[in-house]
Amino acid sequence: MKRANSNLSSGNNNVSSSSSKPWFSSYQSGGYQPPVHYASDQTHTLQDTAKTYYQTDETANNVLQKMTIQRSQLQSAHGSVHEMQQATAAARRQIEELQRKNRQKKQRLRSLLS
Repeated sequence: MKRANSNLSSGNNNVSSSSSKPWFSSYQSGGYQPPVHYASDQTHTLQDTAKTYYQTDETANNVLQKMTIQRSQLQSAHGSVHEMQQATAAARRQIEELQRKNRQKKQRLRSLLS
């Protein structure tokens, strides 16, 4: 136990005095080794990325199809609204014409009765 204390007090970074290696390793000294599963982790990450891309692409295509259907529905509804506006305007003109004829008939009847 006295030996471990002497290493700490001397400022030596070695774990024990018998080892010449420091307790840390530097990547600059060529001692860096990537994790064992580094390549397989990257492959898995790329596979997940590709899967996400294809799912996103599929979702985008589905949304685009739905929007295309909705666009045709809106255009059809717009056409129906335009037709209804024209029919309403024609009905309004016919009602105004009938009201005018009705007023004329009432005036003739009043003139005959007076």
